Amino acid sequence: MLRDASGRLVMTSGWKAFFIISAIALLVAITLLSIFLGISKSNEEKWMTNTEYNYENAYYTLTDSLLNMENNLSKLRVTRTESLVNEMLIDVAMSSQSAVANLTTLSCGGYDLSSAIKYCNQLGDYSKYLAQKVNSGLELSNEDRKTLDGLYQSTYKLSKALGSVKESLVSGGKIVDGLNKLNADFVSIAEGLVDGSLKYPSLIYDGAFSDSLTDREVKGLSGEDISSDNQDERIKKILSDYKVKSVNFIGENSNGFESYLYQVNLEGNQIASVQIAKKGGTVVMWDTSFNAQEPKLTVEEGTLLAEQYISKMGIESMKGVYATVTDGILFVNMCYVENDVVIYPDMIKVKVSLDDGKIVGFEGLNYIYNHTQRQIDTPTVTEGEVRNMDFGGLSIKSIRLALIPLTGGKEALTYEVFGNIDDYNFYIFVDAKTGKEVKVMQVIDSDEGELLM
Repeated sequence: MLRDASGRLVMTSGWKAFFIISAIALLVAITLLSIFLGISKSNEEKWMTNTEYNYENAYYTLTDSLLNMENNLSKLRVTRTESLVNEMLIDVAMSSQSAVANLTTLSCGGYDLSSAIKYCNQLGDYSKYLAQKVNSGLELSNEDRKTLDGLYQSTYKLSKALGSVKESLVSGGKIVDGLNKLNADFVSIAEGLVDGSLKYPSLIYDGAFSDSLTDREVKGLSGEDISSDNQDERIKKILSDYKVKSVNFIGENSNGFESYLYQVNLEGNQIASVQIAKKGGTVVMWDTSFNAQEPKLTVEEGTLLAEQYISKMGIESMKGVYATVTDGILFVNMCYVENDVVIYPDMIKVKVSLDDGKIVGFEGLNYIYNHTQRQIDTPTVTEGEVRNMDFGGLSIKSIRLALIPLTGGKEALTYEVFGNIDDYNFYIFVDAKTGKEVKVMQVIDSDEGELLM
């Protein structure tokens, strides 16, 4: 896929493969900067060569994915044949998954591409949503096409931002030399794409409220500050499914709070990356390389293992509320539960291998930012009243109380109504005081995800 002198797309040869697992496997290796490891000069050069190769591979694959997305979105502006529209929408969705994987690889060196990742996730989900609509015999509305046109323009801008790094490669430089500019371009563009200027339906692709940091005040950290030294025992407890061979301090990080980064060598030539908070030593996140195998455990069994792990870490009253399976890995979203009320802002994400039941990843940012003691009021609307409300023919599967985040850092006690119409699953959140609907979400790719009761 190439561009002419003006930067516009003139031909395409897009790759249509999923790179999620390969990107995760590379995630730790790329983050380990050899300058912090005190290794020999020859190993340092080999390490940097491998890092450079991984970045280049991710860059070129990302370039191809974005150009393929751009190309199909452009053609969708003029195509009206149902089969072609469906094919192009699916192609956009597949390419967006590849883009997310490679953006993850490029961002793991400390470059914040989260806005670009979120945009590509949303674009992929919206494309799948429209493909389902077309498959059911409906036509794209004028509003749908208007949104697609805006997405084309936005994807074009995002794709063109890669040009600065390509120029560095062509001139004989290294891709790592251009990443700072790449990061700045992507962040400035992607933040504009997710600031609300483009209107999307509320789509769930990682569980309800899975990325909701309701405000930036850190509420969930307590205790005395810890030193970065001598944290081996704490890290061994975090990585309880593994035999730790050595722990290496990488550096400090600030994301609204101070934290320490470690590279951990595990038995079997595995490597883990661990981040713990300076205040109290709370685990922030960790990830490890792994090879996905054929699943042997059920979603329920994997969720139970995730809940047991969280409890062993000293975090009580957490319950799995939503789960997805990707290539043998179970991603469990777990929420704090108080008096049978699901507290969505206090969320922790755990990854479980369905092959051997090992925990392979953890992320607790939402919990760290939002967990606090709350005074939860008694509902003035009853569950029965909610069940008798008109939801347009929704077949209700479950109703439960849930505290959800709202804009501006506010929270609301609601009834979470889960149900479906035809092949579409929905969450509808009804204010427990007023009886009014305050949020509606549609579940995308529900075959891979499920509500856990």
